[in-house]
Amino acid sequence: MQPTSFTSAHIGMLLWAVLIAASFFAAAQVGQGIDPVLLTGLRLLFSALMFLPLLLPKGSTPMTRGGLRDHGVLGLLLALYFGSLFEALRYTSAVNTGTLFTLVPLLTLLFEGFLLPGNSLRQRVLPTLIAAAGAVLLIVKGSGPNAMPSLYAMTVYGLGCLAMALYSPLSQRFKAGHLKGRSPAAMTFWNMLFGALFLLVFCLFSGGWRSAGQLTANDLLWLIYLALFATLATFWLLHRAIGVIAPATVISYIYLSTLFLTLFHWVWLGQPPLPTELLGALLVAGGMLALILLSRRSTPALG
Repeated sequence: MQPTSFTSAHIGMLLWAVLIAASFFAAAQVGQGIDPVLLTGLRLLFSALMFLPLLLPKGSTPMTRGGLRDHGVLGLLLALYFGSLFEALRYTSAVNTGTLFTLVPLLTLLFEGFLLPGNSLRQRVLPTLIAAAGAVLLIVKGSGPNAMPSLYAMTVYGLGCLAMALYSPLSQRFKAGHLKGRSPAAMTFWNMLFGALFLLVFCLFSGGWRSAGQLTANDLLWLIYLALFATLATFWLLHRAIGVIAPATVISYIYLSTLFLTLFHWVWLGQPPLPTELLGALLVAGGMLALILLSRRSTPALG
């Protein structure tokens, strides 16, 4: 497999940021009466099935019992994250979930310190904090004075964000062991498949499968969109960049997603930018530029 270059990895993550920004609004379009665990299981299953025809002709490294276990752990983290997102969107807005997700790069940096020692973490703490502060300023006004987020929704999605923060550094850790040599395509396929199986089996016991009767053609179209662009494409791009760029820097591209969401409100919806938003945009841009420059001078551990 041709290794991913530094420039190509960052360009891919720029596309990742655009797709993630769009996913918050797309996920909110799916029917609210359908069990979120069922929705997530179908989303991950669709993603895995879409990738299978591309994966089979190329083959992959042999699967071991340890490899299956590691994919299972990563699949469980995905299931927790996506399930929490769908559940939270039943009680709060896409803006609030997008805001909370900005904490994920900071949490990833913390997990990276435990799982991937020697990754020059100290140099990246300040730029990450600057970009995080900018992202908070971009969305601090919320969506209105009566838009206080639900405590339940934020708690559920907060647990999902912890799972997502652990995903990237743990994936890199596993690739130094049982998953060594596994391609981004194989990592994406197996992790999605395990995540789907966990969630769909849970639905059988919880009774969530009964809500499948409420699925409309519109819901299925949004699920296919999410499976293809917001799940399959984004996680392939993420695995493609991990190993070239440190995990916390990879996931820090979520700050650009926050900036893109704000630009959408400025340009497409015609909302004039506030002074705090302009400051936030500058902080996000400056923090991300510093992280990109630092990532050129250092390579991830255990790559």
